[in-house]
Amino acid sequence: MTRTGGEARRRKLLEEATRLFGKRGFEGTSLDAVATAAGVRKQTLLYYFPTKDALLQACVEETSRRVSEYLIEALDAEASGSRKAEAVVHALFELAEAWPEFAQFIREASRLGTDVIERFAGVLEPLRLRAIGFLANGMQEGSIRRQDPALLLFTLYTAVIGSITEAGVLRAVVGEDQSRLALHRREQEVLRFVRTALAPGEESSSAAG
Repeated sequence: MTRTGGEARRRKLLEEATRLFGKRGFEGTSLDAVATAAGVRKQTLLYYFPTKDALLQACVEETSRRVSEYLIEALDAEASGSRKAEAVVHALFELAEAWPEFAQFIREASRLGTDVIERFAGVLEPLRLRAIGFLANGMQEGSIRRQDPALLLFTLYTAVIGSITEAGVLRAVVGEDQSRLALHRREQEVLRFVRTALAPGEESSSAAG
């Protein structure tokens, strides 16, 4: 087996495992089902991932890495500091539309306990620290309402991720076309929420002046 072929096979296994874990849950997904979906024998899957837990961990790491890279790219592409939060929101909703399996997987994986959540958080930690720094700087400059930046980030995170995981359920219930429209509407609602949460109050404006 060539190195390139092996990497492609591993990626295919992770894609199918992420999809099935999101659709059926961890307990409801067997290694046999993942191997069949990827078009390989179970022994081949076990060569890459000796246990089901190892497969789950790899899915968590790969999903977190892809999300992190996507968000970093969105942040770097937005020159305006005041619009970076909106750029992140748009990027996450765009990713949810292009890769609906990720939203379903996050929803199911988050139910498996703090250990899985901590694995996600570990990969995303540099991005979290960058976001807190951005919020703190904006508060210092008076462009963002003064509040606890870490708590504000958590509030924004739960609003966005909650909406995206809801979209995965919508897709299964009402179909792709209707769920896409609902996702776009939800994005606009979240953007309004974010703008309101970040908008400087009178105290911030006075302090900046």
